[in-house]
Amino acid sequence: MTTARDPMGTDEGRAMLDQLPQLYFAILKGTRIEQVADQGVRCFFDLPVLGQTSKTAPTAREAIRAVLLELSDSLTSLPVEKWPPEWRGLPAPPGDVTAPSDARDSTEQSYRFHAKGRQVTIGVTMYVNLKQSLQSIAEQQRTSFADVARHLASVGFEDFDERSFVESSDKLLSRFSTELGRWSAPETEQVMVRLDQDLAVRIRASAKEYRRSASEFGAMCLAHGLVIQTQLVELEHKVAAYRGPGIRKLAPMLGLGQSAAALLSGVLAGTIVTPKKLLVRLSEVLAVTDLALGEYLKRTFANRPVPAFKAENGKPQVAQSATRWRDAVQSLNLPPNQARELLQLDD
Repeated sequence: MTTARDPMGTDEGRAMLDQLPQLYFAILKGTRIEQVADQGVRCFFDLPVLGQTSKTAPTAREAIRAVLLELSDSLTSLPVEKWPPEWRGLPAPPGDVTAPSDARDSTEQSYRFHAKGRQVTIGVTMYVNLKQSLQSIAEQQRTSFADVARHLASVGFEDFDERSFVESSDKLLSRFSTELGRWSAPETEQVMVRLDQDLAVRIRASAKEYRRSASEFGAMCLAHGLVIQTQLVELEHKVAAYRGPGIRKLAPMLGLGQSAAALLSGVLAGTIVTPKKLLVRLSEVLAVTDLALGEYLKRTFANRPVPAFKAENGKPQVAQSATRWRDAVQSLNLPPNQARELLQLDD
């Protein structure tokens, strides 16, 4: 009996497997989804030479699955030696993709050579007064201009990326452009911003998708990151007035009784998930958007101080996520009518 031979060949298959992870990384980092009116969700990616490919499905998961299948077909339709040169020039993932035969050596040397993720430089044309503002922040925080720029670019882009799933991309870009325009000045300066490689790939892919230069889109993300940071600093001052004994003043302002004081204290500390209805009321009282308030509460939880323990028996446990509103309400053992009123905020 003759065994059928793989028409690709084992050696050629190994060569393809060595190259695929790098190419998949570069393409998937630029893959995006968006809602399409009356059609569902569209998922799309750009592949050099072949151009943009998209798939539309009733749900995001189905759209992503369809695109992955299409991408797999595209990448495996040709042997590696016939791949276009443009495919080979795409960026590698952080720390580079290591062939299986080199995995052991890579592990042994990872501490020495991969302790810090690879970074990529993006040239950003920046208004001089915006640059001066970032330099001032760096001095206040006793850090470098590069660190501040990298952080704000990341904050600005991640907010854009998250909101692009539920908001019109045109309106978002217009808003970001307006925020950058507030720094408009006759003088500009070319600034080299070093970003983590995966972030740089995503920013460049998004810039291409929305027909902007990487320089312009990077500057827009920086300016928006600064807007968010300014909002969060202002919000911290507003929230501080209601911490401690001041929390009792906040409850009636939100239409709640004093029994909710303990819950509100946990909400402002980020340790209790804020139901949507309460988030809207709270954002109105604090005169901020519910998006900004939600981001502030997430950061408050992430940056909360971890208490020191001197446990004699067992290992102390620290919560990895905020407590659900329903669980927090039920833990107070309130009278049924009071508990019902609070639970309705989470309906």
